[in-house]
Amino acid sequence: MKTYQHGKFGGVLDSSQNINFFHILRWKIFQNGKLSFSTPPVIPLKVERDLERIRQKEDFICWLSHASFLIQLGGKRILIDPVFGHIPFYKRQINAPYILEDLGDIDYLLISHTHYDHFDKKSVKALDRLRPKAFVPLHMSKQILKMAPGINCHELDWYENYEDEALTITFVPARHWGRRSLFDKNRVLWGGYILTYKDQSIYFAGDSAPGTHFKEIGERYKIDIALLPIGGYKPEFIMKENHLNPQQAFDAYKQLKAKRMIPMHYGTFDLSDEPLDEPLEWMEQIAEKNPTEICFLNVGEVFIL
Repeated sequence: MKTYQHGKFGGVLDSSQNINFFHILRWKIFQNGKLSFSTPPVIPLKVERDLERIRQKEDFICWLSHASFLIQLGGKRILIDPVFGHIPFYKRQINAPYILEDLGDIDYLLISHTHYDHFDKKSVKALDRLRPKAFVPLHMSKQILKMAPGINCHELDWYENYEDEALTITFVPARHWGRRSLFDKNRVLWGGYILTYKDQSIYFAGDSAPGTHFKEIGERYKIDIALLPIGGYKPEFIMKENHLNPQQAFDAYKQLKAKRMIPMHYGTFDLSDEPLDEPLEWMEQIAEKNPTEICFLNVGEVFIL
């Protein structure tokens, strides 16, 4: 099977080329030359639960924690990278604000890539009875249908889109990679999504390291709100090929020429070496100098568009 390392999907957008498996193993076992033992993380996030607002008719964005969002746009309900519980090797550090039954009907399911904190088997299986239409990267549909055969699954290449009247869903590039087991590295594409309805446009980045794709996306689309990841950046010698730190996320927002930024991908799973509260504190320092550009959401908060 094709792996995405060359040609159209190669070069700077396959960040796995620069990731050394033995460096990752050493980091997982040792830290600062000593055996690494977990310490209780700091929990920085406030969790809201508002069942009335989550089912309203007005369009909105709701951050469900980590990289999970429920977005209502043009009256369509779009669930992105849902993770409602724990994931393999990592426990949730905050409670999920809602269970699936709270969210009502789901029209569209979007998955950005195969990593466990974005593509969760239990959460996808739970969606089977709702039978949403799913849009996923190339070569992911087989995995989706094994988990939830009732889901109507469509694969997208970079810059391919789907149109539903005035709503358009477009899959866009990211500098990242994918793997769920030892033998499936980069068998599935990775990326983010542009959601457009009339004159409103939302960009969901998925996971990404810094790259020229942000500028390219910003040149192709007029973006109102950019949902950008800010956590998972230490140790730098590994994570710089995977994720953005808060300053890099703000730089990406500027390259996108978006009107507002909503930070995500922090405070939920203890995936990396920085304290759970550090990305938020760093992002808040940036926001002090740019108060109208960065919008922080509480987990479960409904932001009206």
